This record gives sequence, structure tokens and C-alpha cells, in this order.
Amino acid sequence: MNMRRISLFFIFMFSIVCGAFPMVAMAAAKSINDNPTQQSQGLLGNDNKPVLTVTPREIDLGAIRPGETVFGEFSLRNLVKQNIEWSASCPEDWETTGGKALKGMVSDQQIPLNLELNIADRVDIPAGDKNKASSYRVTMKMESAGKEFVCYRDLKAGNYRINFRISSPGGQRTVHLGFRIRALQESPTIHLNPQRLDLGVQIAGKSISRRIELTNRGREMLRWSVASAGSRHAAKSSDLPKERYISFRNEQNSEPGKYVIPDRLKDSIELIGKWTEKNGYPVFKGSAGAFKFRFSGTGLSVFLQSHTEEGICQIYLDETPLTLPDVLSGEWEKKELVIAERLPDGPHVVSIVVREGMLELEGVKVFGKDITRGPKGWITVYPNSGTTMSETDYINVKVDTSNLEPGYYGDEIVFRSNAGEESVEIFVDVIAETAPKVIYVYLYSQDMDYLFTSDPQAEFKRLIQNGYLKEGIAFRLFVPNTPGTTSFYRWYNNRYHHLQ
Repeated sequence: MNMRRISLFFIFMFSIVCGAFPMVAMAAAKSINDNPTQQSQGLLGNDNKPVLTVTPREIDLGAIRPGETVFGEFSLRNLVKQNIEWSASCPEDWETTGGKALKGMVSDQQIPLNLELNIADRVDIPAGDKNKASSYRVTMKMESAGKEFVCYRDLKAGNYRINFRISSPGGQRTVHLGFRIRALQESPTIHLNPQRLDLGVQIAGKSISRRIELTNRGREMLRWSVASAGSRHAAKSSDLPKERYISFRNEQNSEPGKYVIPDRLKDSIELIGKWTEKNGYPVFKGSAGAFKFRFSGTGLSVFLQSHTEEGICQIYLDETPLTLPDVLSGEWEKKELVIAERLPDGPHVVSIVVREGMLELEGVKVFGKDITRGPKGWITVYPNSGTTMSETDYINVKVDTSNLEPGYYGDEIVFRSNAGEESVEIFVDVIAETAPKVIYVYLYSQDMDYLFTSDPQAEFKRLIQNGYLKEGIAFRLFVPNTPGTTSFYRWYNNRYHHLQ
């Protein structure tokens, strides 16, 4: 055989052998893809060695303020159908309150590993070095299958990406946790509570005292003073908006834990469901509750103290449901919600129906009310200046209604500080000293059965059981022993539920 033929022969055989490998590889791949079990065994080995998976491998918890707690969740799973033990340890340089790790069992069924990260609202201020950054106690709690494990460390404000390990016979996995600690407010801030004072109905010539809480949420010194107490501008009523603030707070609640409608608002408010109180304000928690408020004016806004994220509310104006912006969703504190404006001047009813969650009400502003500014010096504030760090300062306010004609009065107290300017509004309804006091008598009906009462809350159970419907105010009576009047009695038959 000559050399030329031998060379061609080997080239030909080489081509055949090389061409066979791709065909074999494709056939093997097809066989594995057609059989997932065989694929798993091929990847894991014939001895079914466990493989621990953790998803996700990194969680970003975002920015966290001191005093806040945020949550995250990892999922653990063994790719092989067998139980294996796993353990999670603290990040490097973190301390623990007990034990060395959180331990648990996992199979091919996915289980959660819950994380809870808390940034303490208090800071550790280094002694003797005011320029050194303060540290916050950071606590990380791991929880799975009812077992808990706590790690902690002091960290300064800033961005962090921490790592911790989860170990098992199926391997060791490192997971990552990202977060950012926001520093406490360095600059001073001025906060006034309440921001609105409703002094109610007062007899001319009377002095009324109230108290305002002043706090600073910053770390630096707050310096403040009262710039003006009443008559901030020229003593004209034309620069005052035509709106009257009415607070729902009952400052003399006779039944702690239960919201009792103040006497001055008994003809304006109607409650449905079990309303409790918080600092004298009405609070509803649960489902199927309602708050009705009757007013006369051209519009209304409602001041809401707080609202839970899962809360569901519906608002009605004169029995018509309103489609308002999505302002009643989410969780928040202190919000003013404008219900309606430019209504026909006259009587209206607004109803807030709580279908689920919690709602805390502060009060309302009725639009269309003429307000008169009080005379110079009718409001006195003391102390009228000061400095505040972390303590609460109490500001005493005294309002003198001497020489005031009957009518609605309003004004404001302006505070100036190195944190800016804030103000507190004041409203009072002044009546003549000779004006007789009256009792409002309400009418309830059930078919031809009529019931009159001056205290619907005291007879709430009877009204509900007998299905009475509120018709409104039937008439007004003078208080007992008013000169020139005689006593009025009500006859009620509890058996037949009607007046005799």
C-alpha cells in the first residue's frame, strides 16, 4: 500500500470517529431530558446526596429609621426527598443572647426562615466626644418552626450588607442582608399638640384655660418663643377663613374606655357600634361601625388621627356614597380629609362607615361659618419662650371672653423657633350670660310606636332591640328649675314599647 492511500485511509477513519461523538452526546442528552428522575440522579449522584437550596440569596430591607422594625423571609429546601438538619448562625462580629445557632429540619418541602430586624430608638452617645457618631443597637431575630434565635450588634447610621451562613449535610450556603440605618433627626423640630383648640360654647365674661404640649424630635437644642397670641395681623375678620373647628374630644369622659358624646355635641353626633376612646377621642376597631355628624354650612373636612393599613372605610354625604381619592388606604397618622365644598348653605349629614380595621377621629371643620377675630390681648400664653431638648414643655393658654358679643370667635398662637414657624388655632362660641340652658329631646320611631329621650346612649340597648329609627330632635326643654317653667315627664310602657 503506498503512502498516499494510507493517509487517505486514516483521514477517512478519523472523520468517522469524530463525527460519531456529537451523535452520541445528542442521544444521551435526549434520554436525560425525557426522564427527569434520571436527570436528578445524574446531577446528584447515585447515592442521593442532599442538596440544600436557599431562596432568595439576598434581601434588601431598604432604609430603616430608629425605632422601626422590618421583616424578611428566606425559603429552605432539600432537593432530595429526605430530612436533613440545618443551622443558621449569627453574622461575623455579631453577638447572641444564647446558643450558637438556630437549628431545624428540612426535606423536599419548602420551609420559611423568617427575619425580624429592629433598630433601637435610643442611641449610645459616646462619652467625652460629641463629634463622634452615635451607635444604634441593631437586633436581628431569626425564626423557623416556632424556634427563635437572636443576634445583635451596635452600628452607626449608614449602608450595610451583612452575610450569615446556613449549614447542613447538603452544603453550606451564604445569604446576604442589605439595609440602611437612617440617623435620628439632627436638626431641631417643633411639634405642638393639639394643633387646634376648640373651647366649645362659653358664656361671655368667662376665662378658659387650656394646655399645649411642645416637643422637640431633633437632637439639637430647640429655641422657641411666642411671636403673637391672637391678632397676628390687623384685627379684621375678613382675613380669617370662613370655617369653624369642632373637636370630638370629651375632656370629662365619665366612662373610661368608652367614648361618650360630649353634651355640646349630642344633637350633632350619632354612633353605631362599639366606640372606645383614646385620650378622649372616638376610636372604632373591628367591623360594622359608623359615625354620623350633622352640620349646617357649605362644606366639611374631617381630621383623622390614625388609620390602620387593613382599614376599609366608606363615606356618605346626605346618604349618598362619595368617590374620594384613595386617602383612606394604607397606614398613617393625622390627616385632614376634605369631604365636600361649595354645598348649598344648610343642614347636611356626613357618615363614616368602618367596614374593617381601626379609625381614630379628631374633629371636623365646618365651612361657611363667619368667624370674628378676638380683640388684642384676649389670649394670654405662658411661658412665652424657652428651650427644649428631649423633654416635653407644657404651654398654658388663657382665653378671656370679657366684653365679647355673642358669636363665633377664632384666632391663632404663632410660635417661632430655630426650626421654623408653627401655629395653634383657637375657636370659641360665645353666648350671652342670660341665654337659658336647654336639653335636646330626640324622637325615635318604630311604625306607630314613638319614643322620646334626652340621652340616646343610655337607652342604646332598648333602641336597638326594639328596632327604633332616629327621627332627629323633636324639641328642646329648659333645664330643671328654670324660672317660669314646669317639669316635663315621659311615660313609657316597657311591655308594649309605646308611650301612654
